[in-house]
Amino acid sequence: MKIWRLKKGGDIRLRSGHPWVFSNELQESPKGILPGELIEVQTLQGNFMARGYGNPQSLIAFRALSFESHVMDPGSPVNVVNKLIKSWKNRHILGFSKSFRLCFSESDFLPGLIIDRYLTEVAGVQYQIFSYQLLTAGMQKIFSSLEEIFKLLVENAIENKYSDISWDQTILLSKNDVNIRKLEGLAVEEARVVRNPDEVNLLDLKIQIPSVINSKETIFFQVNLVEGQKTGFFLDQTHNMKLVIEALKPRMNEFKDKPLKIADLCCYMGQWSAQLASFLNSAGVKAEITLVDVSEMALKMAQKNLAQFDNVILISKKADVLDGLTEFPENNYDVVISDPPAFVKNKKDVETGLHGYMKLNQQAFRIANHSGLVASCTCSGLVQMVDFKGSLRKGILRSGKKAKLIAEGGLGWDHPQLIQFPEGQYLKMLLHTVE
Repeated sequence: MKIWRLKKGGDIRLRSGHPWVFSNELQESPKGILPGELIEVQTLQGNFMARGYGNPQSLIAFRALSFESHVMDPGSPVNVVNKLIKSWKNRHILGFSKSFRLCFSESDFLPGLIIDRYLTEVAGVQYQIFSYQLLTAGMQKIFSSLEEIFKLLVENAIENKYSDISWDQTILLSKNDVNIRKLEGLAVEEARVVRNPDEVNLLDLKIQIPSVINSKETIFFQVNLVEGQKTGFFLDQTHNMKLVIEALKPRMNEFKDKPLKIADLCCYMGQWSAQLASFLNSAGVKAEITLVDVSEMALKMAQKNLAQFDNVILISKKADVLDGLTEFPENNYDVVISDPPAFVKNKKDVETGLHGYMKLNQQAFRIANHSGLVASCTCSGLVQMVDFKGSLRKGILRSGKKAKLIAEGGLGWDHPQLIQFPEGQYLKMLLHTVE
């Protein structure tokens, strides 16, 4: 096993539990190894610090898989499955049993690995789909034993009573179609179905998502997992949806004789609206929901997903939210959801992206009713909360409204975070009441 030593002072981050080492923190050049090769990192004095994998083609030269000296091969299938089972156990304890994020990369001590587990039923048979992304050369190498790892995972999950779905009803979907792979010297691939024993149609599938208010209730979402963004669906907003619903609960009597009006900006497949509609249906309240997205496909999917609720009056608008909201009437919505795609993808885009958030939220607050709620989100990891608040402050001022911040949100419980790894805390949400 290749050993890399750190420069003096280069061990501070690793000592704190942060899993990355940058190439300029190494005593010697990281060149001379294959991307993804197993590496042991030591202090300048030769003391063990971590084992993981290296990549001479990346600024992040090393990613830690284990800080325990007795774990000699932390990337072996058995060790990877042991970590995945621990991750599943953590979700199981928190009540996740249907569709959820099973592995969240560094936060689950498997850097470069994303796995979402989706639950579906076709012709009376339950299936689980593991939709995965291998974002680093090291994880790509580890998952050369792909079916061995996933089969062992399924067997362990059944043994531990986290699942009762067998390998015969397990589908594998590769979503290595993200540009971040280029930073590791990896090709961006087309999404592809790796394993599908019964040829289930993943282009038009109904997955089971728990209600954020009552996890025993199921909301069904019609999705296209192959062509959909990320792993095919977004699972990360559950905590923020719950915060909005909790803020609405005391106000239900206001809407016994009139619909509660919702503007869902960048609605994608209608996740926010469906969760809100489900809650309002249980409260006996009608909803008038305006779906807004620039994608025709997303709007059609969102309309399908809202059709399961008979308490919904549905309006659909194809528009670019940065330019197409000026015609929307002022003071018209009781709830406005602003959940755009990431406006900031690299450091040079920060200023432009913050201006975009300001511009979008100016309109979000303008169209919100007095006493209405506005949920403003950013999924740009490079945007710090203090800067996001600054862009919202300007947007609120330009809207001509006054507002009070009542809650700060973030990732759902199936997206755990490490305090020592702030880079994983990409999702931020600010919930305001409008005066």
